[in-house]
Amino acid sequence: MKKEFSEIENKLKKFSLHDFNNPKKLDEYCNLFSIYDICSNSNVSVQDSSSHASLFHSDPSNISPYPIQYDEVCRLHYLCLSRKSLNILEFGSGFSTLVVASALKILFEHFNDWSLQNLRVEKPFHLYSVEEEQRFLEVTTTRLGDDYLPYVTITRSSVELDFYNNHYATYFSKIPNISPDIILLDGPSQFSTTKEISGFNLNHMCRMPMAADILKFEFFLEPGTLIVVDGRTANARFLKHHLKMNWVHYHDYEGDIHLFELQEKPLGKFNERKLSFCLNNKWLLDN
Repeated sequence: MKKEFSEIENKLKKFSLHDFNNPKKLDEYCNLFSIYDICSNSNVSVQDSSSHASLFHSDPSNISPYPIQYDEVCRLHYLCLSRKSLNILEFGSGFSTLVVASALKILFEHFNDWSLQNLRVEKPFHLYSVEEEQRFLEVTTTRLGDDYLPYVTITRSSVELDFYNNHYATYFSKIPNISPDIILLDGPSQFSTTKEISGFNLNHMCRMPMAADILKFEFFLEPGTLIVVDGRTANARFLKHHLKMNWVHYHDYEGDIHLFELQEKPLGKFNERKLSFCLNNKWLLDN
């Protein structure tokens, strides 16, 4: 299996994180891993999908799924494959769910049996997505189809406005009971709850998302965990301020993403084996 996967690794070696901000390299990656074919139902070109419509993302009346942004989904595909991700927790479903599932399918076909025998993971190479809106959950489920649905579990959860260390923040009322090695933070929106506390609420276009779910289970995350925050810079700064463990943070301003990597010594032999398999004992971010 390692020999077979080396072909995938050779493809990945042609790229770095910064390449997904380069239209030519992005197009090369899409063709190399058939991303265009996987997302063919979107009818959105790379050029159109690379731009961000800020007002579109701040419209509480919007009932349509966001268009695909190939730079974002290809970056996630690259991270999933290059880190041989076992379990991914995604807050907010979308085209990212589909493209990440395609990467997990590749990993499953190469390493599933070995992982079950050698690592502490119940369901290797699986994505768990939490969605605030039932209609978006149904769109994503349909989009996955028979080819990719086996690699994804999508659940719907309500969202609550509450406090974290005396600061306003939101929480999903129910999240999957897993130990993810990659966390994708792209939900919920600030319009996910209409709750008001002392006159304060997030259900207004002048507000911004402020999710605190990760902070509640931070100390259950294993060394090597990677958090990917899609945009949401205020939320990323909130996490950076409150995270307690040894997280290395990187802000790709051009790509509009934040990365946090948990760089700590292994917890024990199983975590050490996992780090060797997933990361080849090399951190993604410079400390």
